[in-house]
This record gives sequence, C-alpha cells and structure tokens, in this order.
Amino acid sequence: MTQIESLRIDTAMRPSSRLRRLLYISLASALILLAWLASLALWQYVLILVISVAVVSYLALSRPMLLHLTQPPINQRIDRNWQLLVRTGRGDELWQAGLAAVDPYPWIISFEFIIVEPYRRALSVTIFRDQVSPEQWRELNILANVTPTTTKT
Repeated sequence: MTQIESLRIDTAMRPSSRLRRLLYISLASALILLAWLASLALWQYVLILVISVAVVSYLALSRPMLLHLTQPPINQRIDRNWQLLVRTGRGDELWQAGLAAVDPYPWIISFEFIIVEPYRRALSVTIFRDQVSPEQWRELNILANVTPTTTKT
C-alpha cells in the first residue's frame, strides 16, 4: 500500500548548521587578522575580545531559533496561517505567522514572516541547506520560486 504525501511543506530544521558555523568562523578569522595587522596595544585587543564575545552571546541567545515550519492547508492562501515551532528563552513555542517574502540563494533560503501570535512583529529566518533533508530543501526551493519575493499580508 502506497502512502500519498501531503502537498504542503512540513519541515523540521536541525538547530545547528555546519555552513553557518563556517561562515561565523570565517568572519571571526577576518576580524582577528585585521586586528593583528593593526598592531594594537594589549588593552585594545582585550576590549575588542570582550565586546565581540558580548555581541555574539547576545545575538545567539536573543534570536528565536526555528525548529519546525508548517505551511497552511492547500485550500488556503499561501501567505497566511503558517505555523512556526520556535525555541526562545522561555522554551519551545508555537507561533502563527504570515509569509511576507521568500528569497532563495544557492546555500540558504531567507524567509520573512509577520508573526500574528503570540504578538505581532516581523521575523526574519535563514535556513541553511544542511539544516534540512535534500527532499525538504527541494520543496523549500520550489516554494521560494513560486512565491513572489514581496507578498502582502
């Protein structure tokens, strides 16, 4: 007996990405190289290090992390009623959102959502290719290519 798959996107994301880590390591290496070539005093190196650690910690801890993405039922508009399972500082929460834009790139897909519940706000999410399976990546690319880059919600 064959199982008919749903025509909607229902994708779980891995929380970590090797591509994202590689990008951050590259940027940190460039910053270290520039600081090294600047011939700064020791206290200036320490200040740069403290500020960098504080900024990276803030960005890592304050941004919601997308764990699961579910498209609305096929009989509804594609830009409304998305469900996002998001990890926040308060734990995992289910948010409802409208899709504002999708921008595909070779190694990432950028989603712009307007969160409706729990509170209204904009949310930008980047999904790296290694966070999803190849089949899910194909489905997300199809969505990105059929969805206008600026959808009104």
